Amino acid sequence: MTAAMRGANDGPASAASASVSASAPAPARSNIPGLLVDVSSLSRWIVDENDGDLVAAHLRLTGCVEADADFALLELAESCVEGCAFSACDFSRATFADVAFSNCDFSNCDFSEAGFTRCTFSSCKFTGANLTESMLRLVEMCDSTCAYAFFTKAKLEDAAFRATDFVHADISEARLRRAAFDDVRFAGTSFFRTSLAGVDLSTCPMSDIVLSDTMSELRGCSMDLFQAAGIARRLGVIVKD
Repeated sequence: MTAAMRGANDGPASAASASVSASAPAPARSNIPGLLVDVSSLSRWIVDENDGDLVAAHLRLTGCVEADADFALLELAESCVEGCAFSACDFSRATFADVAFSNCDFSNCDFSEAGFTRCTFSSCKFTGANLTESMLRLVEMCDSTCAYAFFTKAKLEDAAFRATDFVHADISEARLRRAAFDDVRFAGTSFFRTSLAGVDLSTCPMSDIVLSDTMSELRGCSMDLFQAAGIARRLGVIVKD
């Protein structure tokens, strides 16, 4: 939905609940300690080895291929997930703590109301994934894509994103607290009613981002001169060299 289609009185979430500190986020946990159990199919392991229990820890998931599987309410901790492909799987209300994800594909998966704490994502794909009302806390993501993903009403706290694609992602009505973005691509991305106060966007390529008519979502964020000139043009300001 374009800014012209939004109500003129629709502003961002309150500054008190969505304010962002300029301090750098705390690092996510990168090393998973202890002996890990090798697993090649999460769904089979839950049924055959874990008696159907959705609480699991100290796993090394490698090369898992799952489609349309139901992992709702999964609780996974202190594990590594490497080279796995989960297509249109249900991870709604799942919780992940101290999990390192690398080279994984979560396209079109449902992570609504899921929680991620002290997790890292490297070269992962969340194209079209649903992370509505999810919580990402102490999370690091790099060299990944979240194109066309939904982060509506999500909470990003002490989260760092680097060299990641958010093309046409929906980050509307989200709450950002000490979120950091470096070389993150925002094209056609919706920040409708998401306060970006305190967020540094100066290293992020941006084009056609979706805002409310007042563009109040941008109040208090940092941009470079080129980005600021683009916003000024959208407001009808004639920018001269």
